[in-house]
Amino acid sequence: MKPLETSTVAEKSDADRVQRSLYSRLPAGVREILPPLVGLLLLMAVFFVFAPTFRQWVAMTDILQNSSVLFIMSTGMTVCLIAGCLDLSVGSIFALVSVVAGRLMLDNAPWPLIILGGLTAGVLCGVINGLIVTKTGVPTLIATLGTLQIFRGIANMLGSGVDMSRFPAAFDLLGKGTWGPVTNSVIAFAIVWFILTKTKVGFHAFAIGGNQEVARLAGIPVNRSKVIYYCISGFMSALSSLVYTARVDFAHVNRGISYELWAIAGVVIGGTSMFGGVGSVGKTVIGVLIIRVLEAGLIHLHVQSFWQQVAVGVVIIVAVWLDFIQRRAREKA
Repeated sequence: MKPLETSTVAEKSDADRVQRSLYSRLPAGVREILPPLVGLLLLMAVFFVFAPTFRQWVAMTDILQNSSVLFIMSTGMTVCLIAGCLDLSVGSIFALVSVVAGRLMLDNAPWPLIILGGLTAGVLCGVINGLIVTKTGVPTLIATLGTLQIFRGIANMLGSGVDMSRFPAAFDLLGKGTWGPVTNSVIAFAIVWFILTKTKVGFHAFAIGGNQEVARLAGIPVNRSKVIYYCISGFMSALSSLVYTARVDFAHVNRGISYELWAIAGVVIGGTSMFGGVGSVGKTVIGVLIIRVLEAGLIHLHVQSFWQQVAVGVVIIVAVWLDFIQRRAREKA
């Protein structure tokens, strides 16, 4: 090798070491969300350049509004996926809670009872999911696919053909304007962040998702923890349903169809592993925003709706593929 070439290689090596050193000095939380955050910023930059209407403030507030319901639901899904669980029933829980709230409203229940009743229904659905998974040994995919049908059927029995509109004004504040949904999103974020980072239940989720058998041998109550994770998912699905119902001032049995797929997509695109043991609610914030920014940007570019679905689908596949590659790299390390 010529002296000049040797010098160039050495300079590149030094530059790489400096970059790695700077990256390693960043706080762990920042390093964790940096890759999806860069992706989100690049996506927004593209739409800022090519879609003039995307730059308007109203476009940003619309994205925040449209992100809030999906994000709240996705926080619960984040906990489940970190623990190596899967909850396909969240869309049906969303519908059932909406119907329960509507029924309570028709019975002239006060607005605090409407909220409490809806949240309780969501938690009970989570308990059912958790008990089925832990007591029967049925895989989470099949168990929650079954409860998806069960909860949707119950919602239809309770609310089919019933006019459940015109909720109390105090209840409607949950979803009013931009601040109602965003405030509830912040509350959901704070709850899940605290659970995952400050409690034993949260620490156990990473251990169970990393290796369930090792976690069991270490004395972690795996089955009890899983029931708790499904309860968290049910609670967040219920909260997202109440926010949406308050926003449109109307409960209906057909709410939440396919929401489970969007919730999983938001979590995985953000960087939480489908295989368990890795993830954070901060990543989920970015993942949900990527979905909504992509949808909104394509609308502002006047792209037809079916191409929007194709684009989101491609992003999901790429995200899972990258997750798979990272998992293999961790296993080899």
